[in-house]
Amino acid sequence: MLTFTAYDGLPAWEQWLHSLHLLLCAFAVLLGLIPLVTPKGSAEHKLGGLIYVPVSLAGLALASWMAWAEQSLVLFCFNSFCAYLLLSGWRAVHEQAQPRWIDWLIPGGLVALAMLIILQNLWHPLDDMRKALCLMFFAFNGCYLGGRDLCRLRRKARMRSSPLLAIFSIQPDGQTGWMGRHIAGMVGSLLANLSVIVLTLLPLELHWLWPATLITLSLLIALQDYRRKSRLRRTMARIIQPDFAKSRRKPSEPFRRAA
Repeated sequence: MLTFTAYDGLPAWEQWLHSLHLLLCAFAVLLGLIPLVTPKGSAEHKLGGLIYVPVSLAGLALASWMAWAEQSLVLFCFNSFCAYLLLSGWRAVHEQAQPRWIDWLIPGGLVALAMLIILQNLWHPLDDMRKALCLMFFAFNGCYLGGRDLCRLRRKARMRSSPLLAIFSIQPDGQTGWMGRHIAGMVGSLLANLSVIVLTLLPLELHWLWPATLITLSLLIALQDYRRKSRLRRTMARIIQPDFAKSRRKPSEPFRRAA
């Protein structure tokens, strides 16, 4: 099997596992590009996502097993968070009016793992402060995201069980809430797969380029979106609320004399 120089120094079987994981992530990235470039709701979009999910799950399962075998708790938590993104983005499309057991399991598992990490750091704090901070950041982020999803599912289940409450209450997802969760989950998992490729092929001294590039692209996209919305708001303001003061006609001479 093809191996890479980034895995030099590891035993042969570990090099094969890491190379297999890299190939799975590369295949997942190629599959993930299909839904991005095809019309939403088309057959190509659905087919690409249908194949992307199991391939990404296979890569995450292999990465989680390797992290557990190497006793790397940080990588295991990172893989668990990526699995949450992937599964939550997938269930956002298939989630029904009444939440199923898997809808509760995805955020519940993330919250349970986050609570275990918090308890482990309180009882047996790590000597490496950097790893401890990374784990606590994952734990608090997991508690927030998982708890938010659990609250949303609880409201959804209550509205489903009470028709009167469903009529007079605001829906937890709104009109396009599922789409935002789907896009965030799928794009997040795609970036996780892409990070494996970039960090493997880049030299160790250039690994800082990956997060810096992502942050820069995110800021540019957010700035472009802000400018687009600002132009749209200014245009709509001129249409909806025209400036009558500028177009006000001067009073005619008879009216001026009478005044």
